Amino acid sequence: MSLTQPSLILPFNIDNLKFINQNLFKMKQNLLLLLAFLSTATIMSLTAQSSFKLKETGYVGALSANAAADWTTDWTNFDPKNAVYGAPTDTTTLNGMLSTLPVPGVKDITTTLTLDATKIYLLKGFVAVRSGGKLIIPEGTVIRALADLNSTPKNYATIVVERGGKIEITGTAAKPVVMTSARAVGQRDRGDWGGLLIAGKAPHNLLDGTTNNNVQMEGFNNVTFDANLAKFGGTDANDNSGIVRYLRLEFGGIAFEVNKEINGLTLGGVGAGTELNHVQVSFSGDDSFEWFGGTVNSSHLIAWKGTDDDFDTDNGYSGLNQFGIGVRDSAYYDLTYALPSGGSVSEGFESDNEATGAANVTPYTNATFSNYTMIGPVPVGSKYADLSSIAKAAFRRGARIRRNSSQRIVNSIFMGYRNFVMIDGDSSVRNTNFPAALALVTPTTAVDVKSKQISFANNLIVNTTSAYTTAGDTTANGLVEVTRSTGSGAKLTVLDAWLRLTGILANKIDPVPFTVGTVLVDPMASSTTPNFRPVAGSPALSGANFKDNPILMNLFTDTKEIKAAQVAPIFPNPISKGTLFFGREVLSYGIFDMSGRLMNYGYNTDHAEVQSLAKGLYFVKLDGKVQKLIVQ
Repeated sequence: MSLTQPSLILPFNIDNLKFINQNLFKMKQNLLLLLAFLSTATIMSLTAQSSFKLKETGYVGALSANAAADWTTDWTNFDPKNAVYGAPTDTTTLNGMLSTLPVPGVKDITTTLTLDATKIYLLKGFVAVRSGGKLIIPEGTVIRALADLNSTPKNYATIVVERGGKIEITGTAAKPVVMTSARAVGQRDRGDWGGLLIAGKAPHNLLDGTTNNNVQMEGFNNVTFDANLAKFGGTDANDNSGIVRYLRLEFGGIAFEVNKEINGLTLGGVGAGTELNHVQVSFSGDDSFEWFGGTVNSSHLIAWKGTDDDFDTDNGYSGLNQFGIGVRDSAYYDLTYALPSGGSVSEGFESDNEATGAANVTPYTNATFSNYTMIGPVPVGSKYADLSSIAKAAFRRGARIRRNSSQRIVNSIFMGYRNFVMIDGDSSVRNTNFPAALALVTPTTAVDVKSKQISFANNLIVNTTSAYTTAGDTTANGLVEVTRSTGSGAKLTVLDAWLRLTGILANKIDPVPFTVGTVLVDPMASSTTPNFRPVAGSPALSGANFKDNPILMNLFTDTKEIKAAQVAPIFPNPISKGTLFFGREVLSYGIFDMSGRLMNYGYNTDHAEVQSLAKGLYFVKLDGKVQKLIVQ
């Protein structure tokens, strides 16, 4: 899939011309192009869309040791149960339960509604931002919500941004936007209200291999007063649902029906034109973050003591995500874990493709997560065996990759889990593309492996020796887990060897003891002031790899590479919109503007669609090398 992200283009002036290799202008065609540029004072700008910039780090995990660069300071709250919030002063603006509404239970926003940060808002019922509508929530705004599924009509206390609608949450580090429970101090708990759901027009997948443009989010089918609420999906990978910046979501996540929950933040088919960064989801009643398809990129996400999964990706989600933290508390687990059917255990990452795991359903789930710090339910200094019997059953892996997903998790930290990676099912075993693993599944060759290869590389994993171990178990060994089936013992052995490969994957496994002060300053879930920075001498301070990773190497660049860029052996160049061809299939590519912002990227393709790029000079990165491209 090719993703496009137009953004502001710098004016094309004489200084910029000096930046271009003089050999480019020896050709008559390029000289004419230059004259055409000079005749235009400025280049058209498209500022409605966001761009994404991947940052190269030398450290793994979410943070460096530099306290001044700690992005968790100021705007976060790790003790929201005791946070003091004022009583609501506006009980009507976001109240969908008013009897004066045309349909009590849902309040529609069809134009632009701007909230006032001097007020505290009460959220009740559904607030639906319809197509053409916009909800603007400025810095420092507090919204308090409380659901009641026993009322008539039911009070879901949820904000839903529909396809074509927009939300603009523009908090700051000093003044974040807060959406939290309306209960008093000491009474707040997970699932007090619904959460925030954004529905976009970006692609997702179905069993028949086609894109369904009209899927409804689970649980909403029984919302009697609006049968079409929360439908998502489409064909616009660059769809723009707005801005979510510096937001705290606390105590959301409610079950509309059994096993049909809304999450703290639910993203259905959200496109890459949407800006998503600095979001903390705390005490969610289901997943903290869940993506159903879509292409939205993100940075600086925190999942704090959620119920089910921290980061759940499904149905062809393919965005880029950098810098995140997930922390589990053994007291907060999915209450359905023991159900004979439909039970759900709590994971750090859970990744599916299409729900049945069918082999050829596109687009594939191939999201990339880099620089994540994942803290499991086993406290530092203890063992998995020390957990209660319930916690042992309810909590499982740092990452569960199943149903033909091709999740990519790199440059990250995993500590304190029952097991660390589960390659769940033969379709996912095949997606490792590890020869010894392929020999154990049928067919014995990878299916479209280039576009479906799992990556789990350059990660730091600590405490496998104190994780889950049971004599004779052929499905789990503390590091890796496989599905119980015929031949599971052989698969377990092979995948253990795969994760321990040097050079290719280069994961650091148990380089230090799982004790206080060996990796991070204070990652404990029991702390209300955790510190996720590495301690002096921590193995987290090294081991990251961007330049040799076949995916990441083409998704970031720097000034040195841009200045050294030569004329691109890609065609056509110059190009007037349309399709740019590489002449071969590449694992990944990135197209950058002059400041190094990632404007367009894709995986496993021989071309890029550049219709959304404004006229100007760009830089294409293939196989780790940067080349020039002109869009005219």
